[in-house]
Amino acid sequence: MKPLLLALALGLALPALAQTQVRRAQVYRCGTDGRDLRDSPCPAGPQASGTVDYDQPSSADSRAARERHLAEARQASALAAARRASEAEARHQRSLAVGLQSLPPPAQAASSPAFPPPPKRPHLARPAKPHKPAASVAGR
Repeated sequence: MKPLLLALALGLALPALAQTQVRRAQVYRCGTDGRDLRDSPCPAGPQASGTVDYDQPSSADSRAARERHLAEARQASALAAARRASEAEARHQRSLAVGLQSLPPPAQAASSPAFPPPPKRPHLARPAKPHKPAASVAGR
């Protein structure tokens, strides 16, 4: 029991020991009103310069963040797999409730076709061609 408490106490104390380091960087303000920040001197000559303080995380902080990211990624993957399995089970249950799985396949006789043939169109008689008038003999 005591080794477990000691490990827990060390686990809680280590992040407090891993402090960030304060670093400085030279910054040059260029352009109108000094709104363009650069890490190298301005092309038109030095207008204004200064320093910016920023925190550089320690290697222990970086490692802890990386491990936390990997653990969260594993957890997200497991949750996604569980969601997909749950959705598949729900689809299966819905199909059973509708009765899609319980219907027998349609029975079909081997000699009869699956569908009756379409009815034949009635034959329409063509109209008779008009006869050409014969040349009259009287007109000669």
